[in-house]
Amino acid sequence: MDSQVKCPWDPIDDFASLSEFNRFVAWMNYQVKNGLAEETLVTSPYMGATAFEEKWFRHVATGQLWRLVWPDGPFHGLFERIT
Repeated sequence: MDSQVKCPWDPIDDFASLSEFNRFVAWMNYQVKNGLAEETLVTSPYMGATAFEEKWFRHVATGQLWRLVWPDGPFHGLFERIT
């Protein structure tokens, strides 16, 4: 990991729609397929709740760990940096 490299990902606090979320999931799958990200185990669920569907991703170049939480109305999902 190069400490000079910056992660290009930005947090998303609230997906505007299910279609925006689905486009984001497709984009993240592209990141994984092309070796830019790796899916990793969820070790501490969002807000301690196991009711939300969630995946964690590591940005390969920086080692940063991010969580993606699926929308579950009225909650609109999120993508946030963990480490």
